[in-house]
Amino acid sequence: MKTTRLLILLATSALLGDAVRAHDKVAPLTDAQKAYLANYEAVRAALAADDLAAAKKAAAVMVKAAPAEDQGKAGEKAEDNKPRAYLEAAQKLSTAGYIAAAREAFKVLSKRAVHYAGGKDGYFVANCPMVQGGEGDWVQTSKKISNPYFGKAMLTCGSIK
Repeated sequence: MKTTRLLILLATSALLGDAVRAHDKVAPLTDAQKAYLANYEAVRAALAADDLAAAKKAAAVMVKAAPAEDQGKAGEKAEDNKPRAYLEAAQKLSTAGYIAAAREAFKVLSKRAVHYAGGKDGYFVANCPMVQGGEGDWVQTSKKISNPYFGKAMLTCGSIK
């Protein structure tokens, strides 16, 4: 009985330790995180330019570059806070028929990007208060606002957080 409790305690501690490291804001970005942010920036810039074709192409690259562990099992539905949610959003964006649908999928990609880039040198978290539901955050590599949610219509709407 004591051995079982000890094993459970050790396993729980190990899992919690991994979770803490995964959310460590001072740890350097991994190569996979850097790649995600680079692909994300291509999508963001395309949406800011109202270029649906370029956004779809960049999202398709993001899907192809996804690590195997993010692929999941066929038919498995990802929850919004799970690693696969971004992959499903990138797939939706890569096949979007209109820019509003692409921008809606971009919100999920932005959640992951903000998580990775928050507080890191060279990345700026911006927010547009005009995006409904308070989901107007995004990451960009410049301090000059370039709004992906409204593109040319409101390109400079927002501020760096």
